[in-house]
Amino acid sequence: MKLILMTSLLIGSVWQVGTAQEGGDGNRGDPDAIAAAREMVETMGGIEIWAQLGTVHFVHEWYPWNRVDSYVENEILDLTGPRSWVDRKSEIHRQIRAYSPEGGHWSISDGEFKRSSDEVRDSALERAPFNFYRLVKAVAIEDPFYELRFGEGDIPGTRRIEFLGPDGIMRGWVILNAKMEPIVKATPQYRYTLGPLRRFGNLRVPGWGVYDNGTTRFEMISLSADRQPPDSTLFLPPTSRN
Repeated sequence: MKLILMTSLLIGSVWQVGTAQEGGDGNRGDPDAIAAAREMVETMGGIEIWAQLGTVHFVHEWYPWNRVDSYVENEILDLTGPRSWVDRKSEIHRQIRAYSPEGGHWSISDGEFKRSSDEVRDSALERAPFNFYRLVKAVAIEDPFYELRFGEGDIPGTRRIEFLGPDGIMRGWVILNAKMEPIVKATPQYRYTLGPLRRFGNLRVPGWGVYDNGTTRFEMISLSADRQPPDSTLFLPPTSRN
């Protein structure tokens, strides 16, 4: 059990070492790709603001093709480390799930608690640095954890900005339009086509998105942010809280 916990903490701390180095040696990679990514951040509210954020809390409404109910999703995302808490609720179902190095990966589905396997936990922590909003923050602080380069986009005439970690593996990418706004966000696990940016306070984020094969779409209902990271106890299983 101690070995499992140490492995989880190591996965999280390796990323945090990079994100803590605000400025550092800067994002690595192609200067043109880095410059394009910084222009994207400027269109989304500005580098100065995104660089200071520790938390984003957004509310989506999701419309899956294979469910009779849509659901509202609240997600609190830690921008300083690999932590996420999500509450998905409709009139007939509710699921809360979270991941963090300290608490692992767990869920409560219609009142039933379940701790996920080590493989699910490790996969979530590995993907966490490539969440779209964490990439925006990483560009704003010039996090040296990431290498950026251009690749060929799957929309004719476009290039994609690819994000690689220290291991040299590409785990996230975005496509920008002529106004330097994100119109696609993707990882090896998903690809979303994004709608026009909407303003929430001083931030501008995609107002909606559609999954690559059209099976699921979401609408952004609200988004707020804070300089401080979330309370870390939020990500712990209920049985682990004092």
